[in-house]
Amino acid sequence: MQSYDLKLPKNYKAASNKFYIALGGGLIALLVTFNVVFLTLFIGETKTSENALRVLQETSRSLLLIQDSLGKADIQKASVHLADARHQIDAVLSTAPELPPAKNVSKSKIPQAKQPVVGQKQVPVPLPAAQFSIPAGEMPASLGCATTGEYSLICEKESKRLHLFKYQDKQFGLVKSYPCIVGANGTDKKKEGDHATPKGSYFSLRYTPGGALQGIYGEGAFVLNYPNFLDRKARKNGGGIWIHGHCPSKVVGTGDLMYTKGCIAVSNDAIKELRNLINPNGASVSIVDRITFVKENDRQELLREVFNFIDAWRQAWESNDTGRYLSYYSNDFINSDGMDFTAFRRHKERVNRGKKFIRVKTEQVSVVFPQERGGDVAAVRFALDYRSSNFKSRSKKLFYLKRGQEGWAIFGEADL
Repeated sequence: MQSYDLKLPKNYKAASNKFYIALGGGLIALLVTFNVVFLTLFIGETKTSENALRVLQETSRSLLLIQDSLGKADIQKASVHLADARHQIDAVLSTAPELPPAKNVSKSKIPQAKQPVVGQKQVPVPLPAAQFSIPAGEMPASLGCATTGEYSLICEKESKRLHLFKYQDKQFGLVKSYPCIVGANGTDKKKEGDHATPKGSYFSLRYTPGGALQGIYGEGAFVLNYPNFLDRKARKNGGGIWIHGHCPSKVVGTGDLMYTKGCIAVSNDAIKELRNLINPNGASVSIVDRITFVKENDRQELLREVFNFIDAWRQAWESNDTGRYLSYYSNDFINSDGMDFTAFRRHKERVNRGKKFIRVKTEQVSVVFPQERGGDVAAVRFALDYRSSNFKSRSKKLFYLKRGQEGWAIFGEADL
């Protein structure tokens, strides 16, 4: 976003902070009022206008920056962000339709917003939930499938919304959208301390109640598996990416709770709801800049390919033909213990030697397609029940599949 030089009073630093904060507050009020009127008219005339949506998002961001700067008594920054917001609106006003004649409305009929009051202090009102819907015949690109009744999450960084979906009748349906905040650095996370929220498809490892955490995390936290296999392959580092609550005396999206250091923060009430709904050890959590959609038929075809591949891999393992079994792995495969393909092949040849039978069962399958990979990579979570003539085990597995010219292949593995 472009910034503009503003001529500020030379003695603005020495002037009364109260005066400038009051002035800033008045400007914000005017800007909000003007923005609401403008967007109502403009979007009404151009219901599918991407330009209108862009202006809304960028202007909203400028308003949040103004509020943050005023909270820190940084009047110069607040003024610069105000100029940015005004420029965003001015750039589009020239194309907006003419305003209809104003109607006389009695002030007494206009509902007045009320601030909740605790004691004698005003409490900020949380950000309203954004309107979100799934287009007919389509589905968010990252959502593949889950077990019936299971919940999945998608965090949209641009809109600052955490969307909750439920898998029922072989489809995901939107249940609820929660306002959230993400890392101050709007890019993809690459290293420790960059204050960025990662983009990708993750899974919850566990839920930690608030009583076992510092007060800043509020009601509790879902711990995500960042960095995952794909992140490590891209040489990303860092850790401690959670979905958590906040200090009870604060409100997400206001004051000093505008950004995080990389986590996703929601209200404590949201955490209370989520902990009773999502699987703390295995729920999928996709993090994207903006949700994209795919045709439902295309999603179903991708899922058929993945399920057929997993079933063929299972049958190859049960055949006790190690060569056939290994043909389902790519040459750049790395398993959960860090073995490359060569070491993994030698290990399997050794342990399979002398087995009289192998039985493999997969259950509770969940598939996500990292949005940024365009359907060519799938993360498959499942419960694995393994029995052989001399060993048996039950575990949770996470496979990373990639699609090439010869079809799908396993190129990564992790434990949950």
